[in-house]
Amino acid sequence: MRLYLRKFLQALACFTFLTFMNILYLKNGENFDGFESDQSLRHLSQDGDSALVKGPQAPLKKRSLENQIHHRSKREVYNRRQSKTIRQLKNTDNNTKEDEHEIELQDLYISIKTTEKFHKTRLELLLQTWIVMARDQTFIFTDTDDEEYTKKTNHHMINTNCSKGHSRSALCCKMSVEFDTFIAANKRWWCHVDDDTYVNVPALLRLLRQYDSHEDWYLGKPSLTHPIEARNMATNQKEAFWFATGGAGFCLSRSLALKMVSHAGGGKFKSVCNNIRLPDDCTIGYIIYTQLQKKLTVVSSFHSHLEGLWRVRDLEDQLTFSYSSFANQKQNLVSVSGFDENRDPTRFWSIHCHLFPYLKDCARYSSTKHSEQVVNR
Repeated sequence: MRLYLRKFLQALACFTFLTFMNILYLKNGENFDGFESDQSLRHLSQDGDSALVKGPQAPLKKRSLENQIHHRSKREVYNRRQSKTIRQLKNTDNNTKEDEHEIELQDLYISIKTTEKFHKTRLELLLQTWIVMARDQTFIFTDTDDEEYTKKTNHHMINTNCSKGHSRSALCCKMSVEFDTFIAANKRWWCHVDDDTYVNVPALLRLLRQYDSHEDWYLGKPSLTHPIEARNMATNQKEAFWFATGGAGFCLSRSLALKMVSHAGGGKFKSVCNNIRLPDDCTIGYIIYTQLQKKLTVVSSFHSHLEGLWRVRDLEDQLTFSYSSFANQKQNLVSVSGFDENRDPTRFWSIHCHLFPYLKDCARYSSTKHSEQVVNR
């Protein structure tokens, strides 16, 4: 009897010990599920916020390991969500960005209105200066075929087949083609300038990044201190509105331009011009104000030849520049040091090299500026 009792107690003790060890093993094993070696643990510890494992024999604290697994799990979920979001963006619209305001140069459509008479003078100057900064985004609208400048612009010269000259009908005809071409281009912003305008491309990008192209924006600067009046020939009613001077340049968001299509698209722009008997830039403002009930956002850093350009300062912050002569033949130019006025009568080269002195063609300007500084000392 005693022998039987002793064997029973020994078996019970052995069973209890084995059961306890098994429970302990399973409990510890929960913390190491999914890891096959010490090397895996070391790799995980290096990925987390707190790398406790310094070598193959370093102990791991239980809580630290749980934190590492938790962080890794959240990271994997985040990566999966990010991948899904990126796929959705690619599938819906290749041009859509996570930050709608963070536009890039390729989101712009810049149009220049010119005529055959100024290809070798005004246009040539623009091609050598600011267009270099946005060659793929800039399109030239003219009134003739010109093989030489078609090549120079990389086939970005468009013959509008409009009449030559500076008449209202010629201006409106070209603007109509500019508008339709922008709509077809599927860009986020349209900026129009004339062939006597210098565009500060980096400043233009900085400006447009402050506005959402999915909202209605009409950016520019009026040359008048009061609204202009137009008589609608169809209704014989006078209507007052503001407009941005085309010579200083203006920009339209795609959202606003799309709303203009029913009034200006497909050549309708020319009809509106004829109806109100006003030039192209006035007609843009007329449609936006009277037909769409939208407003002009005034941006003072646009500049045209209709203002005193010698008063312009802080060139890096300005969007556009121009030049002209007054009736008394006094030159209306931006006051900037640089090239001799005989070599740079418009001051565009001096402006260009003031903004971008690192360019190869501006080496002469840098030398001139250094000489002036030495003399002034």
